[in-house]
Amino acid sequence: MPGAPRRTFSVECARRQAETVTLAESIKQLMRGSAQPVAIVSAFLPPDKAHEKPRFIHSATLSSFTTVSLSPPIVAFSIRLPSRMADALRTGAEISSEGNSDTHKRKPHFLIHILSSTQSPLSNYFARPGAPAYPIEASAACDDEEHPFASHPSAPSTTVDGQLVLRESLGALACSLVYQLDLSSADLHGTTRFIDKDGSQEAGSALFLGEIHAVEQAVHEQNEKDTRRPLVYWNQQYCSLLENS
Repeated sequence: MPGAPRRTFSVECARRQAETVTLAESIKQLMRGSAQPVAIVSAFLPPDKAHEKPRFIHSATLSSFTTVSLSPPIVAFSIRLPSRMADALRTGAEISSEGNSDTHKRKPHFLIHILSSTQSPLSNYFARPGAPAYPIEASAACDDEEHPFASHPSAPSTTVDGQLVLRESLGALACSLVYQLDLSSADLHGTTRFIDKDGSQEAGSALFLGEIHAVEQAVHEQNEKDTRRPLVYWNQQYCSLLENS
């Protein structure tokens, strides 16, 4: 019968989708038992017109982040697509490599802030969809007076001109985007591409790899630096670490 193969195919797709959901839940349950560092990525939103300077800093909480290599120094994180952050990272990558064919001489164009135990409100703020961007120029108005860059102490980045380093954080990594992996591809082994100007805008996720150019130490108050503790996410809640007695 003409309709039989279609019904069989639909049942098979439903079975695979159910298996995928079950696997995803199993992975989440397992990883909830492992403490994960909490980090925020900050990049410049693309300007309205080409060749204009960026005017806003966009930030987002990373649900997954890790250093994958020290030689070369590389970090990895994933972002849901489509998103303003993905657009900001791609645009920054294009600008940082303009007029420079040597990929080893890219300029850093975004920061990854490693949060401390006092900064869980910042993680919550930047984790919500539609969090407003922060204007680079002090004279420009921000859509939210409670924006963390306005209400929490920060200092100008010494590596990425126009960016801010949160003073209460453990520090920040100044990075440039080097690769993008499309995680929504039906065949990761056969169709994954390096980053290009026509990155996928379909709903899904992408893995971003960034090269670390510098480590920016946050400026702490005197006698605070030695007591700063990391913010970690464990068992679906924020917590920190204690020194081994």
